[in-house]
Amino acid sequence: MPDTDIPPSSTDSDSATPISRSKIWMPGGDIILQTQSTQFRINSDILAQQSPIFRDMLSIPQPANESTIDGCPIVHLFDAAKDWELLLETLYNPFQHKEALPFDVVAAMVRLGRKYEMAAVKNNATWRIHYEFPNTFNSWVQVRNGLTKIELQPGRILDLLNLVYEYEIRSSVPTLAFECLNTASLECLMKDETRRRDGSCVSLAPHIKLTLAIAVERIVNQQRTLFQWLDDDTILPHTQCDSRTDCTKQRQELYRTIMWGIEGDRYLWFSPWDDVDGTEGLCRKCSSVGEGAFKDTASKMWEFLPSFFQLPQWGELKDLE
Repeated sequence: MPDTDIPPSSTDSDSATPISRSKIWMPGGDIILQTQSTQFRINSDILAQQSPIFRDMLSIPQPANESTIDGCPIVHLFDAAKDWELLLETLYNPFQHKEALPFDVVAAMVRLGRKYEMAAVKNNATWRIHYEFPNTFNSWVQVRNGLTKIELQPGRILDLLNLVYEYEIRSSVPTLAFECLNTASLECLMKDETRRRDGSCVSLAPHIKLTLAIAVERIVNQQRTLFQWLDDDTILPHTQCDSRTDCTKQRQELYRTIMWGIEGDRYLWFSPWDDVDGTEGLCRKCSSVGEGAFKDTASKMWEFLPSFFQLPQWGELKDLE
């Protein structure tokens, strides 16, 4: 049903803002949610089932003089109407989305799920965030092939970073913050130059910007230390190298690639070895030995990842419950 203006309820008769009826207006609904200037007619059971807060509230008898619409009591809320629309659409039409949920839906689930103690709603949203930005090395390497649980349109990864900081979903911060730095320049992040699909710019919270700026320096220093083996001959060329001159040149090219990265993929440590420029020209023996050293170094960088963002070690990094 399209959005339609409806006469304001008696509690809003003095308001200058017209109250509109949401497209979520169930004929059999027995309660009206009103937030901002939007009303939703829904079944109270759907809220009581998800939230003990609503379950307790709805169990209290309503005063006889309570304002109603078509006999339905009005519950006034103080959340974004869009969040409620997205959450209610998901609850009423759970099969409308494919496996991945749009970012805005996940964000609404986090915000409302946390506020109203909707455990299933909140847990589903945080599970999706954890899946995309995990806290184990093997899971991270596997999931980097592409997002499958959250649809992140341009710029929304920064919105997600703001969200996980605000709601202290700490165990996903290192990989998410890393990916933000990996795909955008620090200057772009500091100047709020990343745009969403609608053209609006994403602004990170000031404390997040400071954390990212500090992280870049820490990453560069640790990267230089752990990849020192590419800047000398301790590992490459191998003693059984087929062509020391050629493999030395390839090693030097590989070092430059690792240090500088490429556009859209600044830090290459978690990339497959064969995808990194400079590996293709190594002889078979050097490539095999180099790949082993590369994976070992990537594993060490992973262990340092939380510390880049001023967070505890992986084993101590917990979400706010």
